[in-house]
Formats: sequence, structure tokens, C-alpha cells
Amino acid sequence: MLAAADGSLPSAAVVDVGLTDEGGWAVVEANPAWCSGGYACNPERVLDVVLRAAGPRSESTPADLPFARTAQR
Repeated sequence: MLAAADGSLPSAAVVDVGLTDEGGWAVVEANPAWCSGGYACNPERVLDVVLRAAGPRSESTPADLPFARTAQR
């Protein structure tokens, strides 16, 4: 799935996948990191992803900049 996405997802995203009735895999949804529930995940890794998603723009990679937005007040 990640190869097919070819860099079109931000580096800090959560992708939910599941098994189809035929035994294959399917993407259920993709969400921003802060919308994830860390079900059956390593909490430290979940925190890494959330912090990456919420970090300062100056620390964003060029590939992530199209997904950045200006904070609203």
C-alpha cells in the first residue's frame, strides 16, 4: 500500500487496514496522527508519530510541507 501511495501521504499519518472476505488486505481509512487510537501499538512509537505531526514547520521535511497548514486563532 505504501509503495502504491508513492509519497502521497504525510510521514506522520495513521493508516487503518483490514482483511477482506477473500483474504486480501484493504485500506479502511487514513487519518492524521492525532486522530489515532494507539490500539495494540507501542505507546512510545505512537507518541513519536504524534509529535512528528505536531512539530514546528521548521522541522518538517519537504515532502510533508504540502500537508502543513497555518494555525488558526
